[in-house]
Amino acid sequence: MNIDYDLLTWEGDILRLKFWAQAFEVLKSKGAVFLRTDGRHAGCWVMPIQEDLDATPDSPDDGDPSIEGEDEAEEREKVIVRSNGVVTYVGKDIAYQFWKLGLLGRDFQYRVFTQRQQGPLWATCSANGVAEHPHYGGAAYVYNVIDVRQSYLQKLLKQALIAVGHPEGAQRSHHFSYEMVALSHQTAREFGFAPAPDSEEARRPFVDVSGRKGRGLKADDLLDMVIRKAREEVGKRNPELAEEEAQQIARLIGVAAVRYFLIKFSRGKVIAFDLEEAISFQGETGPYIQYAVVRINNIFRKLHERDGLDEAALVATLDQLPAGELTGDNGQELWALVLEAARLDEVVEQVIATLEFSVLAKYAFGLAQGFNAFYNLHPSRSSILNEERDNVRRWRAAAVIYVRDQLTRALDLMGVGVPPRM
Repeated sequence: MNIDYDLLTWEGDILRLKFWAQAFEVLKSKGAVFLRTDGRHAGCWVMPIQEDLDATPDSPDDGDPSIEGEDEAEEREKVIVRSNGVVTYVGKDIAYQFWKLGLLGRDFQYRVFTQRQQGPLWATCSANGVAEHPHYGGAAYVYNVIDVRQSYLQKLLKQALIAVGHPEGAQRSHHFSYEMVALSHQTAREFGFAPAPDSEEARRPFVDVSGRKGRGLKADDLLDMVIRKAREEVGKRNPELAEEEAQQIARLIGVAAVRYFLIKFSRGKVIAFDLEEAISFQGETGPYIQYAVVRINNIFRKLHERDGLDEAALVATLDQLPAGELTGDNGQELWALVLEAARLDEVVEQVIATLEFSVLAKYAFGLAQGFNAFYNLHPSRSSILNEERDNVRRWRAAAVIYVRDQLTRALDLMGVGVPPRM
């Protein structure tokens, strides 16, 4: 999936290395937590919840119940340590957040988890760590990528930072939340766990993925299925390809299909993943954008074979050419395409500021759509290979090179590569 890790951290090390004990002392000394002596929380260390903090967690126990059956919506405090002395999930997460920001005063020990071509993958340990290792922790910014149901606890982390005198740490902490990922009914059927036709779930627009309900779906299984479907499509279009090359192309297309589908929706929307929609070469999909880049590459491959002109040499001649193709009536649409391609940096800045990757996905799709529309609707005014006027041909080629490069950059930012053919 073009996803990689630098470091694997283990929850047990947080306790064995006394990260929590250190954070707990800081929380107590700053008055951020106190020992409750009466009520349902008697004997527990609790954190008062600020009035501006949403006190209704989406999941009351968040996988680690504080007091079984307690009504968090009515409580104005969160249990950090239970009466039996066991720290809750949020307590360990507070200690971990302090370490991430370099505020804990302690560090893990480190070991090599496995060797890889690009270098070792490191892991934390609590004993017998190696002396030489990369520096981890003390980040300038922290982005916790956890689904929206954890929003309540993520707000508590920021409150804890403010309470112990590190408001700047709270400002540097970001919750990159996202909604639930489900399946379309058709895709659920393909994986063999569609709900019964007469059930209430069958009337919903999507099927929840739930291990507890026997509907667990591994990312590997999903990707394998998508790649198989991509391989079928590649075989139809390129029957002459050797199996190894066809499989490599199918993997690039499959990764694009999954990654684009997961970010084309805003983070606040439930994603109902649909296999057929994701892998389509038409419509708002990753393969559609890939196809636009492959199409442009094919144009230049043919141009090079026919005229012997490479891209660098072509671009180098532009300042010697009259700009009539861009400034005249026929150049308006070409120039609009160039200007749209030039917006990529602006779009990326917007994505960073809002943490909304769907903005990048929709921009890339729109640019690919604009290129295809330009070439399909005005073949006489947009042709490169069939244009006899050298000046015009070079300007059009240069514009399309720029569009191709910007689309490739956008795909790369989404973790998507470009296949040699489709």
